[in-house]
Amino acid sequence: MDIPIADLEALSADDRARYEQSLTGSSTDTLQYIFDTVRISAQMRKEVALSPYWVAIHNFINSAAFLNFVSRATGQDNLGFADVMATRYLPGHFLTAHGDENPAERRLLAYVLNMTPTWRADWSGILMFLDEEGHVAEGYVPAFNALNLFSVPQVHAVSMVTRLARTPRLSITGWLHAAA
Repeated sequence: MDIPIADLEALSADDRARYEQSLTGSSTDTLQYIFDTVRISAQMRKEVALSPYWVAIHNFINSAAFLNFVSRATGQDNLGFADVMATRYLPGHFLTAHGDENPAERRLLAYVLNMTPTWRADWSGILMFLDEEGHVAEGYVPAFNALNLFSVPQVHAVSMVTRLARTPRLSITGWLHAAA
């Protein structure tokens, strides 16, 4: 469920805590997440007015230069376009294990462009890749201007950011889709 940030901020502290507890306290195998996001591509498709900075990021990620770079780095030569969103993880935010499968969208790759100037591993917020048994096979601490690229589907998660975090975990993320 996506909730506009204005609606979330309108909740009392107690109501917000109850809402977030309902998400973290449930026992389910479905995708769950709590993080702030601007769904840049989706808003552009709806012709919603966006900051010129969001538009510039969208245009950069969808530029021939970026798509060609990703193609060379991954060997994926059928890239058509990218979906782009900005994310902000605060303490208590997370993303449960999932594989990004969506055959109708023809996703080939997922990406995370980390934008947090300084991050410590003990703050968590780690991009984790899971093996067949659900164990962490690889994990990446957010590092400024580092680009993580991976094939879809691939089971991954973002560990819950701890209360120790002194700054938000910021990134530009999304999927690279096959050309039509």
